Amino acid sequence: MKTRREFIQQSLMSGALAALPSVCRSVTNERRTLHAASLNALRSQLAGQLILPADSTYDSARGVFWRNPMTNKRPGLIVRCSRRDDIARSVEFAAQHALPVAVRSGGHSFAGWGTCDDGLVIDLALMNEITIDPSMQTARAGAGVMTAALVAAAGEHNLAPVQGQCPMVGVSGLTMGGGLGWLSGKHGAACDNLLSAEFVTADARTLTASSEENPDLLWALRGGGGNFGIASALTFRLHPIGDVIAGRLSYRFGDARAVLMTFREVMSAAPDELQAVALFRREEGEPRVHVTLCWSGDPAAADRIIQPLRMAAALVSDTVERRPYNRTFGMTGGAPRAFSFVKGSYLQRMSDESIDAVVERYAQAPGPEPALGLDHFMHGAVCRSAPEATAFDLREPGAVHVWISAAWDDSSDEAASITWVDETWSTLQAYSGGRVYANFPGSAGDPAAAYGANYARLVTLKNQYDPSNMFQGNQNIRPTA
Repeated sequence: MKTRREFIQQSLMSGALAALPSVCRSVTNERRTLHAASLNALRSQLAGQLILPADSTYDSARGVFWRNPMTNKRPGLIVRCSRRDDIARSVEFAAQHALPVAVRSGGHSFAGWGTCDDGLVIDLALMNEITIDPSMQTARAGAGVMTAALVAAAGEHNLAPVQGQCPMVGVSGLTMGGGLGWLSGKHGAACDNLLSAEFVTADARTLTASSEENPDLLWALRGGGGNFGIASALTFRLHPIGDVIAGRLSYRFGDARAVLMTFREVMSAAPDELQAVALFRREEGEPRVHVTLCWSGDPAAADRIIQPLRMAAALVSDTVERRPYNRTFGMTGGAPRAFSFVKGSYLQRMSDESIDAVVERYAQAPGPEPALGLDHFMHGAVCRSAPEATAFDLREPGAVHVWISAAWDDSSDEAASITWVDETWSTLQAYSGGRVYANFPGSAGDPAAAYGANYARLVTLKNQYDPSNMFQGNQNIRPTA
């Protein structure tokens, strides 16, 4: 007897559209019949692509960035949208057939929320248009634009967006989860620099969210994630920028505690123009601790600001130099692997005890490529915005966002690697205050951990814009309607 999944996959074969119905699981676990005529009708309405399990591009299309057993899912169909109307038609189709929905921009969700089993993946990667207005210092970016592309386009005009530190993260998902990066001390979070969004709701309406139109929705999109619908394009404020002083300072693992103590001291008093991350990663098989930094202030002041970090311990290497801002990508290094698993945590502050816990846990790391990053030390402009000003409320000075990852090629390393990530995450929860950054999910968890005191207002807006909870692939805000 065939399993239900085998039946779904066979039923959706494009070569059998004329004869075979397909059955897809609904969110209530009832059965819905999806006929060939329905798939053909959807295909005819799309300017983009409809991809089914029998198509040659299916396996590559269904994959997300973090590949592991938890994210290895098989959607019933994938729509690669190339215009806003494709999003609306996909939303209508999902509602009509009671399909689970996953929305993907860059596909970098730690929890693999850019894919799903048996449902519909709405892939925005083809919506990658960028328009820069240098006179207004703004950028309009399609929902599929990657961070590096937006930084490069703005850089041609000596401008920069506030975005993250990874080049291939999608700007829409990052921004709607808050969005922290090298310029957040100086210019706030990415969501603080979101001026407006073109948006498709759960009932396939198209709206504009701005300070003039639907300002409540704009408030929610500034940190509330993909809970309310799908952004098709976003408009950002840009900032003038020249060269920066940036690079990586590397130390022996035996000096890790001293380095983290100095990192804490420097960042606690850091000017807005400095951002730095501490990173544990192996180099040539040896564990190392690194401090990667970006100084966007007066280049003449950089050496004085950075010197305490250079003096924290004996340096193994120092790549800090003057460089264009778009060359800050890739400074954290790391070799690609076939599989990877990552979870995010949060430190209310870098206490001596939490530093000891981080060092001890990394000392026990198995596998070929374990890593642990203390990212986004909270200070400067991002902390001067009131927590209730946007849905993103994690603005406490001195807090640090943490990610724990393992990567491997050989399946024999899988179990130990995943266990180490899980156990390290559990250890660090004692220092988290029960909070988590929505862009660094540890698991689905309690959504109030991501949204704090803003959660009640977000539930009200969820009831208004997505009362059926179509958009669940996120730190999900559950409607009460």
